Amino acid sequence: MRRNNPPDLLQDAYLAISELRGLVGKLCEAAAVIHGAGWAEANAGNVSLRISDLIQPFWLAAGYASQCTCSEWFLVSRSGSRYREMAKNPLEALMLIGIGTKQHFFPEAAKPTSEWDCHYKLHQLYAGRGLDCLLHTHPTEIIALSSTKEYQNQDTLNATLFSLLPELSIFLPAGIATAPFAEAGSSKLAETSRVCMNDKQVLIWEKHGLIALAEDPDKALDYTEVVNKAAKLYFLIYR
Repeated sequence: MRRNNPPDLLQDAYLAISELRGLVGKLCEAAAVIHGAGWAEANAGNVSLRISDLIQPFWLAAGYASQCTCSEWFLVSRSGSRYREMAKNPLEALMLIGIGTKQHFFPEAAKPTSEWDCHYKLHQLYAGRGLDCLLHTHPTEIIALSSTKEYQNQDTLNATLFSLLPELSIFLPAGIATAPFAEAGSSKLAETSRVCMNDKQVLIWEKHGLIALAEDPDKALDYTEVVNKAAKLYFLIYR
């Protein structure tokens, strides 16, 4: 399936494409903030970015297309990687996935995050909208919020949080989506997320964390921060 893939494609592309280096730099900055905030215990959380426009021209120019045909490209967290490691050594925590008739991994021996299936479903759902970064974190207050009675009714939860932090309407005018509990990395979680996202850009996974879809890592982190601030306010005022 993935025989004869160029062994150092990620490193070669990183060295050759300045826009990719800039994007990885933003991701490193976000990873440091996430770890510092305590939103990524151990190897919690993951990220993926659609980067077809950057990789596809490089892939073709390097003559690799004869080995396998890929039309979509993603930069993805490796299985078991940690945000604190990503902040310091991003190429060791990330991998490329090229998708054509099959999926091709670069490096070949790397494995993507167990939630890659969920990431890819959401990337497909939002294709063509410029929302190319999907950031998953474990913000403490958001996870706690998902255990409250308000969480059981999405409209009630949105009304409560938007009343506490009016800036939410600026950042997330479509509101906040919620999903019932499903096992991390499961096909059920992937399908539930696809259904529950419902044209919104953030989704709370019950007892698990937050998914944020945005143009880039900076915006995805913005959304994570404002939702968690609203959750903090909820506990400060009502608990």
